[in-house]
Amino acid sequence: MIEGKHISEFKEIFTHVPKTIMAHDLGTNNNRMTRLITNVEQFTLAELYKISDLLDVDYKTIFSLAHTQHFGNDKRGKKKP
Repeated sequence: MIEGKHISEFKEIFTHVPKTIMAHDLGTNNNRMTRLITNVEQFTLAELYKISDLLDVDYKTIFSLAHTQHFGNDKRGKKKP
């Protein structure tokens, strides 16, 4: 789904992967995972690398999804108001 471009923002991953399972695999709790899904800028790089490993997706793709969610469609990296 991710590599086929059916998912365009990070949070969309969790319509296919239960966040409770991802939280467990990352060693965090469900409340923090919910907060991170909404506020992707709070993920650590290590967590994003781990997610890419767990999903067997290139880490650049995961970073790109997080970037798109955080900044919207602004490719210059400026957060939408």
